[in-house]
Amino acid sequence: MKDLKWGTHPTVNSIIPQCAFPFYSNGMKTLNMKSWLGLTGQVDGRRRGVVDLIARGSMRASEVRYRRLFEAARDGILILDPSTGQITDANPFMTELLGYQHEELLGKELWEIGLLKDEKASQASFRELQTSHFIRYEDLPLQTKAGQSREVEFVSNLYDEDGLEVIQCNIRDITERKRGERELQAAKDAISRHASQLETLVNERTAELRETVNELEAFSYSLSHDMRAPLRAMQGYANILTAGYTGKRLDATAADYLQRISRAAMRLDHLIQDVLSYTKVLRVDAPMARVNLDRLTRDLIEAQSTAGQPGAAEILIEGSLPPVLGNEALLTQCISNLLSNALKFVSPGTIPRVRIRAETADGQVRVWFEDNGIGIAPENHVRIFRMFERIHPDSQYEGTGIGLTIVRKAVERMGAQLGLQSDLGKGSGFWILLTKG
Repeated sequence: MKDLKWGTHPTVNSIIPQCAFPFYSNGMKTLNMKSWLGLTGQVDGRRRGVVDLIARGSMRASEVRYRRLFEAARDGILILDPSTGQITDANPFMTELLGYQHEELLGKELWEIGLLKDEKASQASFRELQTSHFIRYEDLPLQTKAGQSREVEFVSNLYDEDGLEVIQCNIRDITERKRGERELQAAKDAISRHASQLETLVNERTAELRETVNELEAFSYSLSHDMRAPLRAMQGYANILTAGYTGKRLDATAADYLQRISRAAMRLDHLIQDVLSYTKVLRVDAPMARVNLDRLTRDLIEAQSTAGQPGAAEILIEGSLPPVLGNEALLTQCISNLLSNALKFVSPGTIPRVRIRAETADGQVRVWFEDNGIGIAPENHVRIFRMFERIHPDSQYEGTGIGLTIVRKAVERMGAQLGLQSDLGKGSGFWILLTKG
């Protein structure tokens, strides 16, 4: 037979020691078949013994690892007898959680340690486990030996271990987590109730405020409207006296007084008209629609000329103004007041020049009204938009101090934006930013 040397078969080398496999080398006597078979039987026996030894060692190592995990786990673990449902083992964390000694747990059923509410429930869960091999309870009440209530997650598995059925129960203490969840939910509920109460209060206050504002607006409108009649009477009678009696029965002093009365009545009438205009801006419905800005602006310029604005004034519209999304009545108030101011606030002897142009970008239109007037100092840029705020005495420039307030409020009602660029003595540039129509 073929001669063999030790070390030529890796599997044999790894299992059988060299002394247990005495092959003869070249030059030595060859074994007969009977001797060879006897030797082979001895080798097979030795091999099985070694393999069994290795298997038992591996199993012991596995058991040690499992035991370490079992004892070190920070979840409770119970081992049950599948035939009786009684506890056969418990890890240290389980004894710590329940307050029992390890020996006290052995032989008990789950309901006896407070995991299930009674024996009947325990037996029902046990039958379910034997059928499905798995049960799980997300939130199970548990009572410790000392009577303390805990909340746990409970998972139980029935599995086979070397031909024997084993039940393992994993119990996780979720008491603190559940307490935190309840506290968080209570806080959310409290915030929700508070928010609801606050919303109700805000709605009530808003309704009251809206009612008060509406009453004030109605009162101011009625008062302003009713005041115009006696003012017109005062102005009319003053004009009659001035025209019919000056130089006859009235001396120069009396005529001057009548003229002052007429001018004062006229100024008050203008103020009332502006207040009515402001109130109208606040009260009028403002539906948004496509507005032909070019046509509207040209019509208002023509109306300014017809109304007696300085004939020498120069108003230039650069190109054609694009259509915009807005409210025509509110835009009319804006353009009229901006044009009126541009023509009025110029230095003596200066011909008013107004340039109107539009910039279009990103679906928006910025309309500029630029003049060569007296300009506005930076510290007054916010002030001029407040009601009744005047930065020049009435003797220099007549006005009521409401015009730009009307413009600001009308722009706000349309959801648009209003701005100003100006320096004292360098003219002004007002702009309105609108959505392109």
